[in-house]
Amino acid sequence: MAVLENAVSNIQLGAPYDDTAIRIMIVALENTVNSIKSQVTALEDVVASMQAGSGGGDAHKACPDANHPHMIDLGLPSGTKWACCNVGANAPEQYGNYYAWGETQPKEVYDWETYQYGSSEENVVNIGSDIAGTGYDAATANWGTPWRMPTKTQWDELIGNCSSEWMTQNGVKGLKFTGSNGGTIFLPAAGLRWDSELNYTGLTGCCWSSTLGESYPYYASYLDFGSDRVGADGYGSRFRGQSVRPVR
Repeated sequence: MAVLENAVSNIQLGAPYDDTAIRIMIVALENTVNSIKSQVTALEDVVASMQAGSGGGDAHKACPDANHPHMIDLGLPSGTKWACCNVGANAPEQYGNYYAWGETQPKEVYDWETYQYGSSEENVVNIGSDIAGTGYDAATANWGTPWRMPTKTQWDELIGNCSSEWMTQNGVKGLKFTGSNGGTIFLPAAGLRWDSELNYTGLTGCCWSSTLGESYPYYASYLDFGSDRVGADGYGSRFRGQSVRPVR
């Protein structure tokens, strides 16, 4: 660094300089900066793994113990790994917390009046078409990187590459996905929150994606499932309180 600074000073004073030598020093400096960035990223991943529990570093086909969350490998083509439980839950069958799209903390009332990023369908704040990994991502905000909300594409991949079965696990109704490699995750039918009410528990599951509605900015895509259906083609009002199931 000092050598490069001296070279710059000499150039400013009109002294002769070796162009090739300076270019070599610049490349070396850039390599050093990139190396530091890589080390910082690796350290952040280590910290995130520690924050996210025993499943932070290794992928499993099923939860190996009760120290949730775990990272589950379903053998998906993209390599995406799914969390074993919802944000705010301590076990796969627990409902966990409910979040409005783009908000990172649960609350008592879910409507346009309490929504942070809009007050009506005609007045919404643009926080991005994909909020995965941003400051608006409830998974990243609560579990740390590299956990994030799944995109609509990732929900579609899960549905298209896994079998699904409506079942009861530890007294809780929900949907079990089984991957081609035998890995499994369970999503409880946690319903959704609208105003101050919790609706459709045991009947419906609603899990946000990070993807904004294609044509209507006041909607966002989500996974909807019940005993007779599963799909990620629907869109819900962004103020609704719904589950968040992280991926990484």
